[in-house]
Amino acid sequence: MSIMKTAFQSPKTVAEIAAVFLSLTPVRDRMCKPRLQYWVDRYGDKPLADLSPDDVDAVLAELETTPNKNGKFKSGPTINRYRMAMQSMIRFAKQKRLLPRGWVSPFENIPQHDENPGKVRFLTPEEEQKLMDAARLQSWVLLPLLIRLAIVTGLRRGALLGLRWGDIFLDGEAPHVKVERTKNGDAHISPITPDLVEELRRMRRAKSLDADLIFVGNKINQPHNFRYAFSEACKLAGLNDITFHTLRHTSCSRLAQAGVDILAIAEHAGHRTLSMTRRYSHLCIKGRASTINNVFA
Repeated sequence: MSIMKTAFQSPKTVAEIAAVFLSLTPVRDRMCKPRLQYWVDRYGDKPLADLSPDDVDAVLAELETTPNKNGKFKSGPTINRYRMAMQSMIRFAKQKRLLPRGWVSPFENIPQHDENPGKVRFLTPEEEQKLMDAARLQSWVLLPLLIRLAIVTGLRRGALLGLRWGDIFLDGEAPHVKVERTKNGDAHISPITPDLVEELRRMRRAKSLDADLIFVGNKINQPHNFRYAFSEACKLAGLNDITFHTLRHTSCSRLAQAGVDILAIAEHAGHRTLSMTRRYSHLCIKGRASTINNVFA
């Protein structure tokens, strides 16, 4: 009887709510679960509503002062990811009314570490051409299309691999692809160029259904693992310092260099806040120069 009663009670402890959160929430970041488990290991039996700022401080201090097996300490941005895992669970708990009304998060007044965006690596048009030429020599014939689509749309790897033929709209005045759910949980529409329209039409098989994935290999029901092909194309093009995510940076950087304003770039990239988009602001000199000349000249 006690087991049955427990099964029907609302989750209250950190461990119970974490289990429900991970079960019901699609989490793309594979490190979210182990980072959340770090909190569960320390406060799993404690009701989430009783978690205090002192509890949070204790875990953050432990993260800051505990070296890994190589003797290195976690960076500030990495520690931020640990707190973000817990804060995501807290937001979930609030949405599902698993916390008292008016409850204040123990993270409320605890500052994050500074994020260091670092140097943004993006491809020049010449480097893009070299990569495309090298991609055409790989055995997976869809690699050039994937690379070009990534550069034009700025979509993340997961969003691109999840595209189905029904998500592609090639007719009308504004051809585009539609992602039903991005990493941020929002729907997103990305316009595409005429060369992509032509290539998508060429690459679609006559028997392809709207529900079929686009970027597949021998297994038509799952996305193709293109890591090796992309790596080989990069080596052949002499681009040993880039990753697939570099293509997303390339997309945003090209817009910034063309004078597109930061708000429009944020919309293009699907950023919820401008903090991530500001890394491209130093490239917007063309747009700022045009504005200055229009106003003050």
